[in-house]
Amino acid sequence: MAEQSSFKHQKADDSAGFLLWKITALWQRRLVGVLAGYGITQTQYAIMASLRWFEEQKTPTTQAHLVEHAKIDKMTLSKAIRRLEEDGLVTRELSVTDSRATNVSFTASGRKVVRQAIVAIEQADEEFFSCLNPRQLDAYKTLTLAVIAGNNPASD
Repeated sequence: MAEQSSFKHQKADDSAGFLLWKITALWQRRLVGVLAGYGITQTQYAIMASLRWFEEQKTPTTQAHLVEHAKIDKMTLSKAIRRLEEDGLVTRELSVTDSRATNVSFTASGRKVVRQAIVAIEQADEEFFSCLNPRQLDAYKTLTLAVIAGNNPASD
């Protein structure tokens, strides 16, 4: 007698989670290659790009705000910022308006690195998603945002 399958789907690619795993692996492989030239990791890039975004949007640059924006857990974010600080790319200081908050700022070196890395990552982004036409890309972004919103721990 044949053993019953452990899987719900007949094909692996019928699993939305497995497809997410595959696209994430492909994207991460691409980013590792791009970011190696800047001496930063993907997590560090996400923090630095978010920090730059906050600066441009005139939004508070606190660690708590970075956690929410980049969806990085507090401990991972804290360790990554500590490493960025050791590498001379950012500084941290207690907020003057909220004694519980820590603000993160770029050093001159960090600002230069993030500006260059953003250009490189945006180019990689365009190349990676160039297999989709504009309508498909819009649909992908809409669906991805819906999944993020539906799984946002802050809304629990």
